[in-house]
Amino acid sequence: MMTTDPADNPQVAQVAEGLWVRVEVDTIGWIDMGEWAVVIDTHESRSIKDDLFAAIAETIGDKPVRTVINTHTHYDHVRLNRAFQKKYDSEIVNQKTTTIPPDGLWIDGSKRRLLVQPMVGCHTDKDCVIWLPDCKVLFIGDIFGWGLINLMGRLTERSARDILAAHDKTMAIGAETIVPGHGPMCTNAELARWVEYFKWLHGEVLAAMDAGKKDKDIMRDVAPPADMHDWWRFVQWKHEHSVDRMIKAIRKGWREFPS
Repeated sequence: MMTTDPADNPQVAQVAEGLWVRVEVDTIGWIDMGEWAVVIDTHESRSIKDDLFAAIAETIGDKPVRTVINTHTHYDHVRLNRAFQKKYDSEIVNQKTTTIPPDGLWIDGSKRRLLVQPMVGCHTDKDCVIWLPDCKVLFIGDIFGWGLINLMGRLTERSARDILAAHDKTMAIGAETIVPGHGPMCTNAELARWVEYFKWLHGEVLAAMDAGKKDKDIMRDVAPPADMHDWWRFVQWKHEHSVDRMIKAIRKGWREFPS
């Protein structure tokens, strides 16, 4: 995790040989596939376009970005897709443009291969993760949000089960480095800790409600766990947002946590 907010100090980090990540609020990755490159997600701000193209050229030279892969199609992951199409004639791969089989789509280069794997049920119904087995790096988009409950739909027992299943599948891939769609990189340890937090949060809020506490008192009393205080923006607003969301879900009838 970072000691400074990547929003204030964006950095280009070499994660593995031939693989770079621009760590910021919106994270972008690019990968040397051999004679050409792949870009993962493309930011929400057109103002970084020139800096981004310069960073790619500085790290991989004049190799064309043949493919852009979007972990999902929210605007903050696709805004510069057209810029890459204009500059490189890039193919855009996501679950709206491309048929991706349930067991994934392999993209092969002379230097390495990667797998685009559907991973739905945790954020949107069109999410993918991108797995690079040669360096054990996994791009997971918004499946992990540094403490947020990132589900776009309604939080219920059923959707909680889907969230847990997506995390189980993601962790089972065996990545050593995980690149979320926003903020610092992490590992399976942070994903596992979030699952524990999610279960704990449900239990704490349910117990407080059963004790007759009002929502404003629950918001005050359910404090962020101490070991998560250094998570990116967690104590600033993400924990509060998650508590609020859990309160609303339980008030609407979700009492049993998936086993």
